[in-house]
Amino acid sequence: MTDPDVIELFERSCSLLGVEVHDRRQPPDKDRARTGFGRLAARAPEECDAWRGLAAAGDDSDHVLENAYQHLGTCGDLIAESAVDPAGLDFVFDTGLYLVLPATGAVGVKLAYAAKLATAGEFEKARDIVEDGAVKSAEPLWSAWILAVIYFRSGRWDNLRRVIAPLISSQDPYVRQAAQTANGVATAHLGQWQPAYDLLGGIDGPIATATAAALLTRALVARSLGKPEEASGLLNEAYAVVGAVGDDVKDQISAAMADPNYGIHPTTAARIDARSSYWDPATEPGEAEHAWELGADRRAQLKSEADAALAEFVGMDEIKDQLDRLDSSVKAATRRKEQNLPVRHKTLHLVLKGPPGVGKTSIARVISKRLCAAGVLKSEKFVEVGRGDLVDKVIGGSEHKVLTILKDIIQAGGGVLFIDEAYALTDSGSENDFGKLVLTEIMRYMVEYADILVVIVAGYADKMDEFLDSNEGLRLRFAREILLPSYTPDQLTEICERMAGKFSSTFEDLPAVQGRFDVLADARFRDSSGIVRTGIDAGANARFAERLVEFAEEERDHRLGDLDEPISREQEQLITAGDVDLAYGRLWKRLLNGFEYIKPGNDAVGHPVPQQLGGVR
Repeated sequence: MTDPDVIELFERSCSLLGVEVHDRRQPPDKDRARTGFGRLAARAPEECDAWRGLAAAGDDSDHVLENAYQHLGTCGDLIAESAVDPAGLDFVFDTGLYLVLPATGAVGVKLAYAAKLATAGEFEKARDIVEDGAVKSAEPLWSAWILAVIYFRSGRWDNLRRVIAPLISSQDPYVRQAAQTANGVATAHLGQWQPAYDLLGGIDGPIATATAAALLTRALVARSLGKPEEASGLLNEAYAVVGAVGDDVKDQISAAMADPNYGIHPTTAARIDARSSYWDPATEPGEAEHAWELGADRRAQLKSEADAALAEFVGMDEIKDQLDRLDSSVKAATRRKEQNLPVRHKTLHLVLKGPPGVGKTSIARVISKRLCAAGVLKSEKFVEVGRGDLVDKVIGGSEHKVLTILKDIIQAGGGVLFIDEAYALTDSGSENDFGKLVLTEIMRYMVEYADILVVIVAGYADKMDEFLDSNEGLRLRFAREILLPSYTPDQLTEICERMAGKFSSTFEDLPAVQGRFDVLADARFRDSSGIVRTGIDAGANARFAERLVEFAEEERDHRLGDLDEPISREQEQLITAGDVDLAYGRLWKRLLNGFEYIKPGNDAVGHPVPQQLGGVR
């Protein structure tokens, strides 16, 4: 049972509102009614009818409507316990776009509150309210309009047109004019100039703001169609509209009249759907950017391709773990951004250290695909370069070369620049070498376009350290360093077995194959710069294994070609130990042509060998 004093205050406030109470009605005094309902709301804030009374008395502030909505559980309770007309607390509210609507009962409160939320930019909450089944069932027309307002204010023009379609032919002149105007404005913002021009030309109705908005938008469309004189005439008509025109529309008309370049910046439904934040137009990609945007299907395909490529690698569990960590960091940053949490800015430029033949280029491509799949890179552009692609002997030629490559990546929407043997840019020994100029330009782009450009440099670990120390601040530009170790003899044997299996070849004696790689691992070779390398590194790791299989198959085919008897399927497939020995001998000769052989088992790998000693200390 409600406090009788509360009921008495409620009835007295309703009388001041002009509502019929005890079958009597007095002239309204809304100022005094607001005072009465204000006292009632302070005394019984849990009573929705107190807040509805304030709204009916003209106070439809955010505070009032929020409290009415929060206490909907008591909506109608005070009316039920008093002698007040059940419709006495119904009020009207501004939807924020052309129409003023009635708020009847609890559903009316919900719609009014949703309109307030939309005005405040809280679109998600507003949409949840108007798309509630009970609201749509009770007020299908008004809930559709409020949803249209939500889409109008958030610039989701295609959604607006779908929602508003049933209202365009309404028999109510107010609703029809508002819906037709909103539809024409939405069509214009989607860049459909001629349809928008036609739609906005035949609108008539009693709403002054809608009339002015239609004329204004048609004028801006006329400008886009190359009709400046007609646009000027339409703006004059819009300016002269009689009645209460909204201030925002007035301001736009004045701005358009003062600036002949004032116009609509069109978008597309696809770009709207590509927003990183559903409701925020500022997160919508530009026209060029959207052209680069990868679709969900392509991103999924790139992820699948990257995973498949990674699965092909023998061993390298630590590398796979590092790539998974990179993937996790990228995904975490994306989640935090979506949840409006601070994100620590990290550049994704990285260093791949390792000898030839361990898959640096393949790993770089895997990283590129993973970054695209995660949405970090909008373009799958991947450019692989070396010193010859970047450095020119002619003054100005190097800058032209590197800028052409960098600008091409940026114009494609970003991507990955992969520089193999990056130290070749700085280790010429000449102070006047143009490689340093190239590096300066690359570093500038690494900073200026860090959001869309990833630079990956690769090479021997020792030489990459020299490269990173060759320029102050260069090492700091790279967030990660991934070390790709040399393959072990058993891993190279597995690589040989896999490669042979792809063409239905089999080894007669796999342990013998591994024995050859054991010898290679113990061997030491000195390169032209005096650095000692293991035989596996000098032979370029997996590339040596690949050549061993190819040469062994050649030896087998040559051996079988000398036979007179029929050759079986098994013979066509089998690589004998002799085939392997001959193939290995050919590859060993190649090594001797390119390196100086020292001796097996030396611990000075990776260090210069004094030339005068002819060996290792």
